[in-house]
Amino acid sequence: SSDLTLNSVMSTGKSLTIAFLVTNGGTAYYQSALTIDGSAITPKWQNGSAPSSGNTNSVDIYSITVIKTGSATFTALASQTKFA
Repeated sequence: SSDLTLNSVMSTGKSLTIAFLVTNGGTAYYQSALTIDGSAITPKWQNGSAPSSGNTNSVDIYSITVIKTGSATFTALASQTKFA
């Protein structure tokens, strides 16, 4: 709902996981930004590095776990997995 913020519906210490699928053809796209309630969040990426590209002719799945750590404060843990 556009009337609610994630901050207002999550309690501190709670988490949620999102699966974001990108179906790529000959041109690959990838997730390069994340915002929560209008604020940019820098995820902590699996293996320590954010992806710099998508994978052509495949489905990339981004798994993002968002943890509320305080009032309007979130940590995001993310990974990219290629399915071909």
